[in-house]
Amino acid sequence: MSQRTTLQTLTALVLLRAGPQDLPFSTGLMGAAIAATAVINVPIIQRFTPDTSALLQISLLVVYNLAFLGVVLWLTGRGPRFIQSATALFGADAVISLVGLPVLMLIGRPDEASALGALAFLGLLVWNIAVVSHIFRATLEWATPLSLGLTLAYIFGGSAFVRMAAGL
Repeated sequence: MSQRTTLQTLTALVLLRAGPQDLPFSTGLMGAAIAATAVINVPIIQRFTPDTSALLQISLLVVYNLAFLGVVLWLTGRGPRFIQSATALFGADAVISLVGLPVLMLIGRPDEASALGALAFLGLLVWNIAVVSHIFRATLEWATPLSLGLTLAYIFGGSAFVRMAAGL
């Protein structure tokens, strides 16, 4: 699959028109998706939590996300879907973060945010939840309410884990 086709597939994924099964099975692509989301999120993390290492936070989140996905796939007997699912989750995060980067950089820290900035942040969060739920639904072949519950555990559990492990 060419770079252009992969980017088109990731775009379709965040628009809920494609699933993780539409991405190639490639550990290299998975690594690139992880690296892309890490690089894109560094300025956001530095802006919102300047007192803690962005690299530490990203590393913790990558470990949590990969472990969470691995355990869920293992428990459901869908382990072979790991590479494509991880690529989809990290690739989608990279795309959504890239779209949200200007918004998040403009609104500032949460305690400084305007109503419009807070609304924009809420919109990005809802979009992210919808996309992750879409990925889990396709990966696990679950009904929407189940994939939504898993998505909330994945997103908010990851945030709680990073905050706890990084001492935030």
